[in-house]
Amino acid sequence: MAKALAEEFAKPVQTALTSATTTSGQLAGWSVAGGLGQLGSSWAAPLSALQQRITATATNLDANADAHSHNEQAVAGAWSQQQGAKQ
Repeated sequence: MAKALAEEFAKPVQTALTSATTTSGQLAGWSVAGGLGQLGSSWAAPLSALQQRITATATNLDANADAHSHNEQAVAGAWSQQQGAKQ
């Protein structure tokens, strides 16, 4: 879920940042042009960092699930060996 969220997050963010920059250029001479340009540039780094954190969370969750699965298999194997030794 986290991986899908990070992937889905990228396109709308890029669209918004590109739109702010493009619109800022098209509105040269208007008082809002500078603000739109600044909006696009100032939000790029925090939104990129957020996407990277979501991606890292997905990677860590996958690693945690793999480790949990490995532990379950190890415990099941040890349990099977103990049961075989008792017979």
